[in-house]
Amino acid sequence: MGACLSICGLGQLACCAGSTACSLLSCCSAFNSPRILYSLMLILVTITGWIMGIPNVSNWLKNWVPWCWHKPSITETITNLNPVKIATETFFSNGSGQVSNGTSTICDEFTGYVAVYRLMFATTLFFVVFGFIMIKVKSSRDPRVQLHNGLWLIKYLILVGGIVGAFYIPASNGFYEVWKYFGLVGAFLFLLIQFFFIITFADDWAISWVSKMEEEDSNGYYFSLLFFTFINFVLTFTAFVLFYVYYTGTACGIHKFFISINLVLSVALPVISILPKIQEHQPSSGLLQSSVVSIYLAYLTWSALNNSPYTDCKPTILGGGSTSLDTQSFISLVICLACVLYSSMRLSSRSNFEKIQGVSSLGNDDSSGTDDEEDRSNWSYSYFIFALGTLYLMMTLTNWYTPTESYKHFGESTSSLWIKMSSSWICALLYLWTLLAPILLGEWRDFS
Repeated sequence: MGACLSICGLGQLACCAGSTACSLLSCCSAFNSPRILYSLMLILVTITGWIMGIPNVSNWLKNWVPWCWHKPSITETITNLNPVKIATETFFSNGSGQVSNGTSTICDEFTGYVAVYRLMFATTLFFVVFGFIMIKVKSSRDPRVQLHNGLWLIKYLILVGGIVGAFYIPASNGFYEVWKYFGLVGAFLFLLIQFFFIITFADDWAISWVSKMEEEDSNGYYFSLLFFTFINFVLTFTAFVLFYVYYTGTACGIHKFFISINLVLSVALPVISILPKIQEHQPSSGLLQSSVVSIYLAYLTWSALNNSPYTDCKPTILGGGSTSLDTQSFISLVICLACVLYSSMRLSSRSNFEKIQGVSSLGNDDSSGTDDEEDRSNWSYSYFIFALGTLYLMMTLTNWYTPTESYKHFGESTSSLWIKMSSSWICALLYLWTLLAPILLGEWRDFS
């Protein structure tokens, strides 16, 4: 009964989500509306995963959901030959054909990190499959574009079917341990891709305001650039001072090392960006872009330190670990989701990658009409970006734990600490490369 009601409920949710989203976005362009709809889909999945991962949510289900009975032992199951009950328990035994001990309930299968891994596995597979389907689509006249732009009810039902099917995967065969490593790699890659977006955003911001300042001959944009640059640097260095105050101690050498390295990078990169040789080959580079990079490095440092397993090296409010999703964790999850969705949508455009790679767009200015998108976007990019974003959200929701880990230190993980710190260093090197590439490779490539 539980399985039937759950499947029916998910199906009704898919119908409502698909039809409502399509009606609300009927006024949007064909280029933007699919990405908005996929973003809504990812939001629904993330909210579901967050609910699944809340500690003690299974206890709430046991009290309020009537079909959350206790799983009987194998002997009790054979004695009490209830076909519906046996079939349902077989479904929720992870496809292993055996039920667990008497302390487990059916609703336990819908909660915890294993449930989140199943949910995100199906969602990632959904985006990857559609990404492969859209490979080599060159024109909006390709029949596969109709699959990209429409059939939302069917796509939601496919996703729901995949999620239901994921609960049939046995949890005892090591699959989810392997899937965790896919999540680690995907999350790491998405952190780098997100940094590409930040560089592009900062560069577009600076170029736009400088152009308007020159065109309008107004000091307003000039002082605005100075203001935001100053604020970014103040926030960055204030953050590092707080890191030294609250995240270091007599036995916290690893934290001191991480904070010091990223502080040096946050000082060195702005200095390098305004060197005469850099300005000669790349006049658009400046302190605004480097200030955005510096504050992003500070954010990654803060995020990594918060996930550190060294509880004695963290503020008292964070040091003891938590068994519930507190306000700070919830806000961090919302911010993370917003960044994932925004960068997924922005990075789906090929033009953003070209800006990072220094590829000139000369010769494409005459493209217009309905096929303007085919010159700017690789259709499969968006799906793979959403897939990596889903993996990043999966690791965030499970706090970078193994699927069977307990909630004993919610939010603390050595893998999270090292991945976020190493990603911050790679991001710094990538930004340094964008500054040095025009000097080193200017003779062979157009970086204008």
